Amino acid sequence: MKARRVSIKCQYDSKDISTDIAAFFKSFSVREVMSDEADSAEITLQDREELWHGDWLPDRGAMMDITLHMDNWNGDEQAQDLPLGKFEVDEITNSGPPNEAKIKLISIPTASNLRGIEKTRAWEKAKLSQILKDVAEGANMEQHFDAKDDPVLERAEQSEQTDLSFLQKLCKDAGLALKVTDNTVVIFDIAEYEKADPVMTIKKKQQSLISFDCKTTIHNIYKACHVKYKHSQKDKMIEFTFTDPNRKEGQILQINQKVDSVEEAEKLAKKKLHEKNLEETSASLTMIGNFALLASNTVELSGFHKYDGKYLIKQSTHDVGTGGYTTKIELRRVIDGY
Repeated sequence: MKARRVSIKCQYDSKDISTDIAAFFKSFSVREVMSDEADSAEITLQDREELWHGDWLPDRGAMMDITLHMDNWNGDEQAQDLPLGKFEVDEITNSGPPNEAKIKLISIPTASNLRGIEKTRAWEKAKLSQILKDVAEGANMEQHFDAKDDPVLERAEQSEQTDLSFLQKLCKDAGLALKVTDNTVVIFDIAEYEKADPVMTIKKKQQSLISFDCKTTIHNIYKACHVKYKHSQKDKMIEFTFTDPNRKEGQILQINQKVDSVEEAEKLAKKKLHEKNLEETSASLTMIGNFALLASNTVELSGFHKYDGKYLIKQSTHDVGTGGYTTKIELRRVIDGY
C-alpha cells in the first residue's frame, strides 16, 4: 500500500509556481479560524541560492492561491484537493545559515481597505444583510449572509472604525459571527453550524489521534438570560427570561439591549446565553492530517468519558513538513436546545 503524500499547489498572482516551490519546500502551515480572526499561513523554503533575497522576493500586495493536494487519500491511489483560498503576502523573513525564507500570508488583503482605514458613516432602518453588502462592495470584496434572522437596525453608526471592527460589533450585538475568507465577507449563525452532522467520530484510542487536552470551566457559567428594555416609542417595558432546561446551577445574565417585541427578546436571550456558555467544555486534539477537520465542521468524541459528545471545530491548523502531515483542532462542546 502506498503512503499518503501531501504537497502544495500554489498560484502567485495567477501564475502556477507549484513546481518552483516544490524544489525548495521545507514546511507549510495554515491556520483557519471559524470567526473573528483572519486565516493565516506560512511557507518555509530553503534558500541556498538566495533567490528569495533577490529576484524571487514577493511583491508587496502579491496574492497566493493555495491548495493542499493529497495522493493516496484512502490508501487506494485516490487523490483529493483541499482549496484554502487566496492569501496576501504579509511578511517575508530571510535568515541563515543555512539560508531559508519564511513567507507569511493573511486572508484579509490590505488593498480591500477592510482593516486598514477608519471611517465614519451611518445607516437608518437598514437590515444587517444590506449593511454587509454596502461594506463588502466598498472594500471590493464579495459578501454572503448565512443566517435565518436578518435584524433591522434603526440606526447603525460607524464612528472612526475600520469596516472589520464595525461589522464585528454589529454581529456580536446580533448574536451572529463574522468570517473573512477567500475575498468574501461572511456573516453566519454559529448555532446553525452546530446542527450539522459530525464529519467523523474521534475515538480516544484510535491510531490517528496523536495527543489530546480536554478542559471544563467551572465558574462564569450562566443558567438563564434576562432581557429587559424600556421601549420609549411604545412606552412600555419589554422583557423575557430564558432558562436552560438542562442546567440547574449558574448565574443569571442580565441584558439591556433594544428589542421591539417579546419575540425579539426571547431570540436575543437565547443567543446571548448561548454566546456566554460557549467555552464551558473545550478540547484540543492533534491528529494525523485529515482534510475533513476544518473550522466550522462538527465531530463526535467517543471514549473520553465525561467529555464524550458533539463538538464544533473553532480552529484548525494543518502542518506539512519533513515529519509528515498533521492537523491540530481546537474544539468546544455543542450546546443543545438554544
